[in-house]
Amino acid sequence: MNGISSYGAYLGNQYDNTTHSSQRTNSTKQTQAVKDKDEVKLSDKAKNLLKELRKSYGNVDFIVANYNTDEEADAYLSRGTKDFSVLIDPEELEKMASDEKTKQKNLGIIDDAMGKLSDMREKLGDKKDEVTRFGISIDKNGTVSFFAELETLSEKQRERIENSKEDKEEGRYIQSPRVKRTKVTANSADELLDKINNVDWSKIKEEKTEPDRNRFNFSI
Repeated sequence: MNGISSYGAYLGNQYDNTTHSSQRTNSTKQTQAVKDKDEVKLSDKAKNLLKELRKSYGNVDFIVANYNTDEEADAYLSRGTKDFSVLIDPEELEKMASDEKTKQKNLGIIDDAMGKLSDMREKLGDKKDEVTRFGISIDKNGTVSFFAELETLSEKQRERIENSKEDKEEGRYIQSPRVKRTKVTANSADELLDKINNVDWSKIKEEKTEPDRNRFNFSI
């Protein structure tokens, strides 16, 4: 069965309402690497395939870019706005567009990965709330890597948010909290799950978030 028409529709229905709205930042080095490689030229066949993928996999961001390191891949994957991101090297996308066997192979990889990442949410239990995005990358050799972006608040920040509820209810401006963020990569879904479960938040510094000027309560 064609993964584009089956699993893509399943994902779109299941996760339409679960997208996280957290703001994300990248290091200067990562961001510059992304900018330097933004221009990707694709054949008409590859462009059409990309449109097909984006349409069929409702809640998956498909990103096509050249990358050489995990850091560059992370920077691209962090650009996604949906629950799942798939980063594909343009050479591999061109192969998919011109060779049906390569296309079906990679569609199988994507479907299998998305299924494992979906199941992982349940296995994570309470920790699933820390994951803001899952993703995979497929390089020009067809090698797959798994990715997760995590975010959490410190206990002090949680207390401050609780104390600020009264301000929010009265429509006063609420200062954006400081958060802790990290990314993990792995060669398999099982390895990714293990790394997520073993993140040591005590060793990760808090980051400032941009103030949200729209954080007012206008409800009556």
